[in-house]
Amino acid sequence: MFDTVDIAPWLRRGRNVIAVAVNSIQHKTFKSMATQAGFIAWGEVTSAADAAVSLATPGAWRGIPDAALARYTGKFSFALSASELFDQAGEEPGWRDVDFDDGHWPPVVPLADPSAWGTREPRSIPYMAKESIALEQVRHVRPLVVAEDWYSFTVPFPAFFEDQKSLSKWVAFATWIHSPVEQETAVGVFWGEYWVNGEPVPDGVVCAERNQRITQRWRLRQGWNHVFGTVRAYHDILDQYLALPRGKGLCVSADRSLDGTRRFKRTRLLTLAEYQANIASKTVPFAPGDELNEIGGWTIVDASDCAQSPGREMGWDQYGEPVETFTPAALEGHRFRQADYPDGFSMLLDAGQTRLLFPRLVLDGVAGATIDLCYTEHLRGDGAHSLVQHHSPCSDRLLCSRDTLDWMPRQARGFRYLNLTVRNAKSDIILRTLSLRSATYPIQARGRFACSDPLLTAVWEMGRRTQAVTMEDAYVDCVGRERGMYGRDTIIQYHVNLATFGDQVLMERCLQLFGQSPDASGRFRAVYPNTGDYTIADFALNMVDGYWNYYAHSGDLERIRQDWAAILVNLHWFHELSDERKDYLLDADWPANRRIAAEYGGYHGDSGATGYMSKKGPTCLFSCFYLSALQAASRLATALGGEALAEKRRIDRRAGRLAASIPAAFWDEERGCFADDLAHTTLSAHASLLAVRAGVAKRRQVPRIRQHVSYELRSVFRNGFDPTAGTLTSPSFAFYLFDGLYHLGLHETAENLMRQGWGWMLAQGLRTCAENFTLADSHCHAWSASPTYYLSQNVLGVHFPEAPNLDVVEIRIKTHGVTWAEGAFPHPRGDIEVKWRREGGRCVIETKVPEGVCVTRQGES
Repeated sequence: MFDTVDIAPWLRRGRNVIAVAVNSIQHKTFKSMATQAGFIAWGEVTSAADAAVSLATPGAWRGIPDAALARYTGKFSFALSASELFDQAGEEPGWRDVDFDDGHWPPVVPLADPSAWGTREPRSIPYMAKESIALEQVRHVRPLVVAEDWYSFTVPFPAFFEDQKSLSKWVAFATWIHSPVEQETAVGVFWGEYWVNGEPVPDGVVCAERNQRITQRWRLRQGWNHVFGTVRAYHDILDQYLALPRGKGLCVSADRSLDGTRRFKRTRLLTLAEYQANIASKTVPFAPGDELNEIGGWTIVDASDCAQSPGREMGWDQYGEPVETFTPAALEGHRFRQADYPDGFSMLLDAGQTRLLFPRLVLDGVAGATIDLCYTEHLRGDGAHSLVQHHSPCSDRLLCSRDTLDWMPRQARGFRYLNLTVRNAKSDIILRTLSLRSATYPIQARGRFACSDPLLTAVWEMGRRTQAVTMEDAYVDCVGRERGMYGRDTIIQYHVNLATFGDQVLMERCLQLFGQSPDASGRFRAVYPNTGDYTIADFALNMVDGYWNYYAHSGDLERIRQDWAAILVNLHWFHELSDERKDYLLDADWPANRRIAAEYGGYHGDSGATGYMSKKGPTCLFSCFYLSALQAASRLATALGGEALAEKRRIDRRAGRLAASIPAAFWDEERGCFADDLAHTTLSAHASLLAVRAGVAKRRQVPRIRQHVSYELRSVFRNGFDPTAGTLTSPSFAFYLFDGLYHLGLHETAENLMRQGWGWMLAQGLRTCAENFTLADSHCHAWSASPTYYLSQNVLGVHFPEAPNLDVVEIRIKTHGVTWAEGAFPHPRGDIEVKWRREGGRCVIETKVPEGVCVTRQGES
């Protein structure tokens, strides 16, 4: 897709310059695929006085590599593009300015095959919002305290996330430490095994406050001590740090030189075959004189070749007590005096909730300084240090060579907390600007909800905030570590969007992408755009429902028509799996049965139902998802008509057979519910609720199912009050449970789950929905926001019984404890406004609908 930009508002009389920063992501991420890098432009500038100026490439364009950005840095996270290591010395001053002389820049080189980008088409979604976002709080500004020396080295693993099979992740390293006396000292390390003078070092203690750090006690003898270690790579750059206390007279040297610059020696990146042939049988630690000739010798690390891991270093920083306090408004223009911060300072800023932002930083007095930025949703227990995970370092580093810095990252950053650290400043630092701009999808807040229960009202608002943050150029799971468009997430987010913003454009774009996503097996990928074989079987089935959900709420049959072939190919894989059994049930053990490794996962089910349900063999949930996908495909085929009707007949025959097999295999007459597996080893509420959703529960079975489910789902939490003992569902899978509960008429159970699970999130101080109830992962995950949709649909009572004909609206209120509610539900013609209250034994409902919309029935069920 290409963008069209009207540059007229920026043109001024006389000379103008157009400067472009071209950004190409040349590795796998969860939201892009590596392709031919390049730049293409067209258009022209015309005026009455001058000849037209063509902007078409190659034309007069000139280009040069940006030497300010390191060409190879570690990924921002396992799922995203590279972190920025910005070296100001490599940036050409004034290259964006009109008077810049680009005569030394070479002309651009035309690509031999511009068709590598595919067929160009205009942008189908709006530009991101870019509105200004204010900081909520300055949590601290603290002086750095430098009480130790850090020694480090780095090993590139450029194919770490692409090639897990042929590479050895093993690295050995060695050095010498000179001690003036015999002593025992505390040493800071990260992962790995260590030997000092041939003796293994005990594991040590994980630091409570300082992130990704282990403290070990090392016994050093007087003179030189041999240090040997091994570690396994955990990222596409292995950064290994060693922290030694100052004032102990310690010296680190790979060649036992007190004034030398060689710090370590390490092994190079080995293939798995090289490791197994030459290293695996060797005894560790290697002898000090072992030259490792069998693998080409050691690689020597000079002191200047140290690691550049801002996330790690910020986690290891020590702070003094604050010397001044700030409000966000007081930051701008403030002078940080070197006398107050001789070793530098750390600033922890709080945006109030997780957001996707472009931070812009303008500083004076920074020549010679190093500036680190860390972006996170979590803090360590001390509330001062950022909590950074090894697979998601989420940090940038700026090396300043001039007095003034004006910097903004090339990619947006997702965070609640921004930790900014200034090191090695040579003078006072003046903070001119620290601004934040939103990088999310522009939405109009149309949906509203309030009710007699303030907690449910707060839960609805939390879901709305979460949804607003996780819309960018697609629905994304979170804006921190991944920003990936996942199938199940997309479906849940689309429903939440229907109740809050009523946007259809973004979902159409998501489905256009998913239509391109099938892997070699034909299944929809779980996350896309992505070149990995990330297929989750039940997510691929859910996507068929997603296409129906979109059509039912948009009436866009053209999108279905374009992706119909992909939908059928996706289903065909499941047809073949079901054909392995006469009853058409789906076997969750298919990866083991077929002796293949499912790279990302075979069947997931509800990952949050800890120890609650069997996922072995043919399962009720997997089979019910298959039946729901068949039912959705049948409805889509009816809408398409023509040749699709022949496919509909085949789908209907299969669905009919499966609808008979599911209750025959999983209904447990003695206990009055559906079982999870053929042996009836577990009987989760999930099995019964998905059977109800799929329409296979018989009417006579419903009263017993209601009794079973309401008992099982007395609480989200297994202990009844918090997640420490496990949960009965994840926040994401609750989307399906809520649907089944409202089908069963268990409104009270649904509302209690919302109060318990999402009320618990609110009680922990969150403003957006967490990925899981443990709060260990993302704190802003839109797959958890489904209560917002179900509250609007059921407590507000807005239903569309003839969808995709949305002009027929039914107000049917489903609630147990709510006595009044009011709000709005977005509609293509306007907004449906509802206000109701209980008066005595009756329900009084007021509605206001757009012209052309008919309310067919009002009532409470």
